[in-house]
Amino acid sequence: MTYKESSTVIGFSGFDLLEECYEYNKNACYIADSPEAAESFMEDSLIGTGEFRIDAVTIAEIMNDYGASGGEFAMETAAFHQFSSITAANGIRFRATPYDGDESLMVVDVESVRFQDEA
Repeated sequence: MTYKESSTVIGFSGFDLLEECYEYNKNACYIADSPEAAESFMEDSLIGTGEFRIDAVTIAEIMNDYGASGGEFAMETAAFHQFSSITAANGIRFRATPYDGDESLMVVDVESVRFQDEA
């Protein structure tokens, strides 16, 4: 499926090269506001000094469940605002709740995500 603003970067995620997976906040694939914020998240995660790369995330990747998180994503503030704008333009529905009451990190459950096992 094609999306309006499909090439617009929403945020950035860290990919653990040894485990071959994206880093999570609980069960939600983590989307940071900037490459630097994603790098900081990765350095503070369990992999710490492990090898990783930072990937830009677009609405197409989210809708294809790029992190295999079952459609659940943890988004920092700017990423969440960018995501909200793009989903409004595309008619994509989602539920968002602050992580542990902190609105600087929103846990977003996106409807109509194409799960990895549906490919």
